[in-house]
Amino acid sequence: MDAAQIARLAADLRAANFTVDGLTDLWGADAAAALHRGHRVPALRAIGHTPLAILARIFVLGLPVTLDELDRALPSLTAAGAAELGLVEFDTAAATSGGIDPVASAATAAPRLDLRPYSVVDAGGVAAWWIASDLGELALGGPIPEQHVLGVGGASTTLSTLMIAAPVDLALDLGTGCGIQALHLARHATRVIATDISERALELASFNAQLNGFTNIEFRRGNLFEPVT
Repeated sequence: MDAAQIARLAADLRAANFTVDGLTDLWGADAAAALHRGHRVPALRAIGHTPLAILARIFVLGLPVTLDELDRALPSLTAAGAAELGLVEFDTAAATSGGIDPVASAATAAPRLDLRPYSVVDAGGVAAWWIASDLGELALGGPIPEQHVLGVGGASTTLSTLMIAAPVDLALDLGTGCGIQALHLARHATRVIATDISERALELASFNAQLNGFTNIEFRRGNLFEPVT
């Protein structure tokens, strides 16, 4: 992955206040609660056209935005950079075979990933990150596919609160998924090895580690304990 592009993305997300508190302030507690129940209409009605609202629309609500809007929300990365990172895809229906650049002629950008802020308080204090995962049923409009990589859910947050946060030299995250537990481990372990049988999961987990500035996590592919035998 392009480290410079990821750094630009992080800077843009930070500048837009793309945080848990920022989103709650944007659409209110009632709409946030409705989203947890799988209903996005209250949130959609509450947001406007600020950079934060545009990012919320495409990456949290899973709805398309115009390229101009995405360029405005991601001024350093730009819409083209977001596509290069695999975050969005362009609607190229307007492109023709006459040599027109599909990126330039596309009308809208649709999400390819779910990207949302995450905040927790653990033994190391307050942690605020962004976590990418595959699009959920709400954005897909149907069942999730076989190779789907889940984002942060109730089981993830419960496990993170049960984690023994004693300082250690080496920790193992077995079946890392989107990498959320590896990030928690990396706050009190000198080195973390995160494994998964899914190449897709490792790609997203590695992206999340880079996006949030973690350099002490190593990702290995394999079944169960095979990568660390």
